[in-house]
Amino acid sequence: MENGHLNNGKINLIVAENQEIILHSLISLIGSFGEFEIIGTATDGTELLKKLENIKPDVILLDIKKPGLTTIEVTRIIDEKMPWVKIVSLTRHNHPFFIKEMLKHGAKGFLSKNCSVEELHEGIKRVYSGKTYFCSLCSKVILRDYAAEPAVGTVDLRNITPREIEIIGYLSEGCSTKEISDKLFISNKTVERHKSNLFKKMQLRNTAQLIKVAVENGLLIH
Repeated sequence: MENGHLNNGKINLIVAENQEIILHSLISLIGSFGEFEIIGTATDGTELLKKLENIKPDVILLDIKKPGLTTIEVTRIIDEKMPWVKIVSLTRHNHPFFIKEMLKHGAKGFLSKNCSVEELHEGIKRVYSGKTYFCSLCSKVILRDYAAEPAVGTVDLRNITPREIEIIGYLSEGCSTKEISDKLFISNKTVERHKSNLFKKMQLRNTAQLIKVAVENGLLIH
């Protein structure tokens, strides 16, 4: 199947971003590059998948969150149904678990929302050409993760509550304490207390270990 290039001499993009102010800023910035054509936008995963039924981009610039499908879930669906479409993740959450899951499900580019304009430009071009691209910040995140010592192998999961599993799920998506509190309608202090309780129950030291152990023991399903 064709990769979706519309013979206009440009790289055709869909920009999927759930914050409209950022979406419009990206449209303006990308339009200034010259060699890109934005052929569609979406503000959530369902809208994006619906648009992909009718238009076939070369590259998708992707950052969407709950409610609804997550970035990881959408990437997995696109990789299964439209593997020729190349995905660049654009996010301010740079957790190694998120990057590894996105890689596993077919994403080829990783850009922090703190990346430079030059990195945004270069990242889209490199991924379109078939290469994998990490901005400087995402590269550092991955390198630090591989250098870190492994998490504890055996933990007791019997006392983990449904609310705590929910907290772990949001942490795995890179959500901040405030974002979790807003989603669950609880205070920041309550979120921090849940995290502290999880570390004590599972005898872990940090969020990276928490997420790794949760994945290894089937508490997270993506």
